[in-house]
Amino acid sequence: MNKFSVDLTNCDKEPIHIPGKVQSHGFLIAVNKVNFKISYISENAESFLGEPAKNLLDKSLNVLNNFITQNDPEFNVEDLLKLGIIRKSFDAISPHPTEIDGKPYYLIISSSVNDWLLEFEPLTLQYDIQSLIGRSASAMLQGKTVSSLLKGAAIEVKKLINYDRVMIYKFQEDGHGEVVAEEMEPNLEPFFGLHYPASDIPKQARELYKLNLTRLIADVNTEDAPIITFEEEKPLDLTNGGLRAVSPIHIQYLKNMGVHSSFSISLIFKKGMEDGQPQSF
Repeated sequence: MNKFSVDLTNCDKEPIHIPGKVQSHGFLIAVNKVNFKISYISENAESFLGEPAKNLLDKSLNVLNNFITQNDPEFNVEDLLKLGIIRKSFDAISPHPTEIDGKPYYLIISSSVNDWLLEFEPLTLQYDIQSLIGRSASAMLQGKTVSSLLKGAAIEVKKLINYDRVMIYKFQEDGHGEVVAEEMEPNLEPFFGLHYPASDIPKQARELYKLNLTRLIADVNTEDAPIITFEEEKPLDLTNGGLRAVSPIHIQYLKNMGVHSSFSISLIFKKGMEDGQPQSF
């Protein structure tokens, strides 16, 4: 599907929104907006559903009811999708808890150009994440200056996700980045105050940070799952997809830094209405 061959000389032109693959910790199903038939599916869906992915292509969305358990037996995936369509937003229903083969999953729904994206990710957290986020947000807001607010945010996010390092990275007007706050394990080398060239995070990647405000890279050492379809000439736009596969250049970059997994949250500071472009962290 995506035949682009990327290297260090052309990574700024890489079409990262149409990688033709997803990260393999979850699976993706895309449904045509007109006929509600499955138009794209990640090949690894078989390992979750027990059914070869190609067998589900061009089937009605309701075929998923054979695999997915809902708390309300009269409520199905198509009903959930249509509810979001009527509301013109999936924010209130995503992530939606569900079960596959007795195991808990989150279903996240978003929109692509001609298709609805249905992404299933295993639910691994065993605590009340909303309560934790509420407490963390309150603690973050205790700072009286921008620098103390950012430092507080780094501290609270690290408590929340338990990563070895959390840093807040500010994009300057020329596209280069600066680490403006950091919280880390004591054995790590600090990155605070370092500047990185704009080429480290190319323009098209910076633009995606404005559109998709969270980004998980679950494991840099796993193989991505190809997306299969009957529509080979129409690559699936995964701009809004959480499982979107990562550029191989960025994966190698993370490996070189000793990073196993990463999670990004976009912090967007909007200037005055007539004041120009928003500033991103």
